[in-house]
Amino acid sequence: MNKITYYTLGKIATFLFVFFLLAQSGFAQNQLSIYGYFSTRYEKQFETKNSIGVIDEASPSEWTYPFFNLMLQHQVNDNIKVFVNLNGADASNLDVRNFWGDYSFADYLSVRLGKIYRKFGLYNEILDAVPTYYGIEPPELFDGDHLLISRTTALMIHGDLPLSNDKFKYSVATDNGEGGSLKNVVPLQADLNFTFGDGNYTVGTSAYTSGGNAVPDKSVGEGSPKSGVLPWMDVDKFSIIGGYVQLQISNLLFQSEYWLSKHKATRNPSSVIELVQSAGLNSTQLSRFLIDPTIDPTELTDADVKTTADYDISTWYVKAGYSFFTSFGEIAPYLQWDYYSNPETIAKKSYGGDNEAGAADDGVFNKSTVGVVYRPVSELAIKLDQSFHFYKVDNQDVNYPEVRLDVSYIFGN
Repeated sequence: MNKITYYTLGKIATFLFVFFLLAQSGFAQNQLSIYGYFSTRYEKQFETKNSIGVIDEASPSEWTYPFFNLMLQHQVNDNIKVFVNLNGADASNLDVRNFWGDYSFADYLSVRLGKIYRKFGLYNEILDAVPTYYGIEPPELFDGDHLLISRTTALMIHGDLPLSNDKFKYSVATDNGEGGSLKNVVPLQADLNFTFGDGNYTVGTSAYTSGGNAVPDKSVGEGSPKSGVLPWMDVDKFSIIGGYVQLQISNLLFQSEYWLSKHKATRNPSSVIELVQSAGLNSTQLSRFLIDPTIDPTELTDADVKTTADYDISTWYVKAGYSFFTSFGEIAPYLQWDYYSNPETIAKKSYGGDNEAGAADDGVFNKSTVGVVYRPVSELAIKLDQSFHFYKVDNQDVNYPEVRLDVSYIFGN
């Protein structure tokens, strides 16, 4: 075990010890909850093929530790609740994924401050809770290579409005904006949903506006962004609109979401030149970024770059899973189909792209997933699934399969 791991475990132990003391004191009043989950994952990507044969070799097999989340929640009184989510992914560094304090004036009006997961669609708030849902990988809008929007916000007003046996929920949020604060920029995000039929049916919509020009959170060469702004942009004014539905019919769960993100951006010429010279762009991307895509990359100047970048990103998925409850546990097969389109991205993740949409001629890929969850007890989830990615390279259909195994545990109270 390396020094970083010891350091991380030491910090986790310190947090646990402090909260244990609080729990033993009169302060907690038996309302302090300490719980969490962790997972171990195996992944293997196989050869990329077209009608002629293999065009890209398989990647090495990989064992990862994507989640170690420790949750601390305290109900201070009837109106105040606090929450901390600590993450030690890869058993290396400990970071605070989110934390907040929430003051409730009434069921229909609460104010939350901190580093908050947005209420956005069905999955943003629960992605860390990997043992609890069908599937291993997130929907493509929350894939770490091509987020439509940053996952966290700073100020949220939210509430529930009971309507007979049904419930209407809303939230409105704001923060510094994608990539950091700018003058005269006020981002705004909202989520509305309606749950009915004894809680079995949910329909909702989420929307976001950058409120002006946003900036990247990473520079070219620093990896994939954690916001909706690509690293080679100077500024990007964008908005997102979409909707979602969830149906629970007996043991069958059906989910679907659709999102459209419209961008009006300005490329940074120096960053684009670096991409052209070093990132291995395909012919479609060269034509998109350069006035003359045939020019010698070593002779490029700022004047050769197309700086205007108006484009749309769209994505959707459908998912269905069915739970069989047996004497030896729950068995739940599931199916999912994802679609994602981003004409602006590139393939190399180290330069801020992704190796799915960015590897395609047109920035479009589809992904099919078939899997199964086995829960011998509710606290343990063993998931196995297989995906195929489909896209076009040099105007030919290509595909590659992936296999994943994830074993995750829930602990605490």
